Amino acid sequence: MSRSPLVRIGFIGSGFARRVQLPALAFVPGATATAIASGRRSNADAVAREFRIPSVYDDGVELARSADVDLVVVSSTPDTHARFAIAALEAGKHVLCEKPMAIDAYEASQMVAASAQHPDSIAWVDHELRYEPNRCRTRELIRADAMGELRHIELSLKPYLRGDGRPQAVTAPCNWWFDAARGGGILGAVGSHLIDLCRFWTGSEVTYVAGVAETFVRERIDEAGVTRPVTADDFASCVVRTASGAVASVTLSTVAHHGGGHLGQVTGSEGTLLLTGETKLELGKTGGPLEDISVPDDLSGKMRPDNMWARSFVRLLRDMLRVIAGEPPHGEPAIFRDGWQVQRVLDAVRGGRGVRLD
Repeated sequence: MSRSPLVRIGFIGSGFARRVQLPALAFVPGATATAIASGRRSNADAVAREFRIPSVYDDGVELARSADVDLVVVSSTPDTHARFAIAALEAGKHVLCEKPMAIDAYEASQMVAASAQHPDSIAWVDHELRYEPNRCRTRELIRADAMGELRHIELSLKPYLRGDGRPQAVTAPCNWWFDAARGGGILGAVGSHLIDLCRFWTGSEVTYVAGVAETFVRERIDEAGVTRPVTADDFASCVVRTASGAVASVTLSTVAHHGGGHLGQVTGSEGTLLLTGETKLELGKTGGPLEDISVPDDLSGKMRPDNMWARSFVRLLRDMLRVIAGEPPHGEPAIFRDGWQVQRVLDAVRGGRGVRLD
């Protein structure tokens, strides 16, 4: 049996790509990094040296159009996602875009349109929690009516650890993450994942949103020692209703000093699912105790960083390569239309008032 050719991957962005995505390639057979781009050429050069990447660019559009790339991973700041993803699709490349998918739903809709115009190119959003074993198991149990009729979902994260495992310290220096115009903030960074989980689990769209995003720490000092205003949210909370009738609440805080980390509870008419931290899943029937039904992660202990985000990214990328090779996906990836639907919810939360979505 002949082996599929290597999928040549170009990475736009030198931060998350360097800390999480490029190390993950060691666990993805059939993939190789051939190009890296960053608005700061020196950053791209440093990543290229570290990972032995042959082609270096200071413009993501240039990388997207290059002949030595099959798949473009857009992990630059969110304000650039639409421009780079659309350029890649127009160049006939496959695209994996980080979240939040765009700055707003309008930009996301342009990306959806570009994807529709280039149906031969696979275009996914990196909602890797769809590939986390216990969150996949949660979806299976909901679909199997293991808890009866689904009633409500509660998701929260306090305090916040970034996807590469770094703590979001109160004293963190001001950078793009604290700038709303560049797509910063906890709502886009993690709220997008949790809203997508609600859609993934319920199998239906959000029809009503009410929420608030707040900025508590209003000034931070940048790496040059200059005090800068903070415009992005460091707290967000919302309640949504889905077309299936389920209600979900999501609360996120980067300013909480203590907490249980990731917590999720799914309540049905006949029982409860409880997700604690990154890897623990319990099931309890009405009137009975919670029982540990956690699914083991075969990548646990093998990766750096060793967390659910990095491990799930590996599984997502493996699945994407499978689809590029012409096979059906093993999982249920988020396509660009999913990213647009999530973006509509984020926009509504930032609007700070109840919004009915058609």
